[in-house]
Amino acid sequence: MLACLLMVSPTCGATIDAITFAAEPGKLFLPANEALDELKWPVGRDETGRIFLLNELEVRTGTLRTLTDGTELVSTDLLTEAGAQVSLPDEEGRVRIGGWFRGFMLKVEAQRVVVSLKRQLLQGWQGDRLVVQTHISSGRDGRTPAGEFRAGPFRTAMHYSTLYHNAPMPWSVQINGNIFIHGFTSVPNYPASHGCIRVPLTDGNPAKFFFEWVLNGTPVSVTKD
Repeated sequence: MLACLLMVSPTCGATIDAITFAAEPGKLFLPANEALDELKWPVGRDETGRIFLLNELEVRTGTLRTLTDGTELVSTDLLTEAGAQVSLPDEEGRVRIGGWFRGFMLKVEAQRVVVSLKRQLLQGWQGDRLVVQTHISSGRDGRTPAGEFRAGPFRTAMHYSTLYHNAPMPWSVQINGNIFIHGFTSVPNYPASHGCIRVPLTDGNPAKFFFEWVLNGTPVSVTKD
């Protein structure tokens, strides 16, 4: 740490994994608490714990994205508006947020998704950060194929099944032919679908979150483990 201060190096401080969203290309997000811990900014919270004041900047209701567990996210755009210095990306795609002596590096790593058919569990990672985790309901009688796939290319906020009575499939992301990851009203903790991977619309709406987060081309590993 002493060497860090003597060199006045912009690489000092924590390195934090950024979160990106397909719905907001070009923007970088991170949990607000992680940014505040590094910047040591004053913050105002309402009776529910929501941020309404960030370093004297009034934050309008609904401005902040959240993870499915309610964790508030801030964008580098908002941090800039609140007074933080945000550098241009370096050769590794990292940006420096804050000043020389108080700040951190924000790095952008690739997304990846793992779906366990045995555990009936979907996990979405970005770098070392677990961004989304939810129970799912896959295809009964082994109708959901295991394998290595990629998100997309087709996606839509509301899709209707062409195979099963025009059934609604909100927040649909294709991963393999007619196999989609999508929201559904009934998501038991066991295989129950015709082959798609059902994701809940309740409890933070992980179906919508996943749709808005995952980029087309993101690897999706469906395993039997």
